[in-house]
Amino acid sequence: MKFSSRLCSVLTILVFLLLSSCMVRSVHPWLKKENVIFEEDLLGGWVGINAAGKDTAMTFVRGDGNTYEVQYSDPDAHGIFIALLGKFGNDYYLDFRPKERAPGADGLLMFPAHSVARLDIVRDRLTVHQLNYGDFKAEAKLERLRDLRFAWDDEDELVITSTTDDLQRFLLGLSRDSKLYAPPLRLSRRK
Repeated sequence: MKFSSRLCSVLTILVFLLLSSCMVRSVHPWLKKENVIFEEDLLGGWVGINAAGKDTAMTFVRGDGNTYEVQYSDPDAHGIFIALLGKFGNDYYLDFRPKERAPGADGLLMFPAHSVARLDIVRDRLTVHQLNYGDFKAEAKLERLRDLRFAWDDEDELVITSTTDDLQRFLLGLSRDSKLYAPPLRLSRRK
């Protein structure tokens, strides 16, 4: 059975919406270009169980320059992202966005929003700490996001509009045990 290009576009949008609806999204990158590094130890396949108890896999492949192409999959979602890595002290941060812009149905255009996660990389273990969208959204509604600017779309979804400088400053000021982090995703290197 062949899919039309229009149907493929709609499916791409649905996957993007599924993946992005539970992620804190920003119009601008979370990392400044001068803070981007490349860590060879991150390359390869990683597997584990997500917070919902479902099998999860991530694969990191070298992209152009200092970028990674990250393939993510679990039973409910999958996607391919372009990512940049930054390191501050012992902490790594991964800024990621969808690999391709997804043209929308009926003129809707999805922009490639940036999301972020803090990573712990220790030998054959990778722990991913994403921002907790629900708590982040609640803090935004109470105007408690320490100088971050944001907007709400038509569906009451939060989009951060702050500059990269402000986003990076916010991230680095966030404590490691902040409630703004979701339960971690723990992965092991695929053998």
